[in-house]
Amino acid sequence: MSDTSGPAEGAGPTEEPTEGMDPTAEALAEALSAEHAAVYGFEFVGGAGDEGRRERASSAALEHKALRDALREAALERDLEAPPAAASYPIPEGRSGEDMDAFAAGLEGATVEAYLWLTASPDTDLRITAARALQEATLRSLRWGAPLDVLPGFERP
Repeated sequence: MSDTSGPAEGAGPTEEPTEGMDPTAEALAEALSAEHAAVYGFEFVGGAGDEGRRERASSAALEHKALRDALREAALERDLEAPPAAASYPIPEGRSGEDMDAFAAGLEGATVEAYLWLTASPDTDLRITAARALQEATLRSLRWGAPLDVLPGFERP
């Protein structure tokens, strides 16, 4: 496992959809990949954090597992490839409470970015799922100490 202070590389959306690939399929794959990274990351935070962080991280891991499973099912229902989880993801180098909070907020930020892309899908069910997940991830990121962005998921200028 490598050490880093942010969420896993590849956990957030890519710059532009790959030419020739269905944008909905790619956005769904990005959201699912972000959920895989979030599950891994929150299980790490739960194991490395103090009691309060352990409870919050465990709750977040369960929420992300449910979203991951729902996205995987959505991909399969649409005959789309569901990307598998990686064997490991980067974890923070530091183990302080501040390090854990920043890492957790970064995990939520990566899922927010991925869901933002999925909200543009022409598939109504996916759009609704993505909008709700984006809202929930934004709220969780605030609980971990992230600043409130005017437009969550968009890059800051």
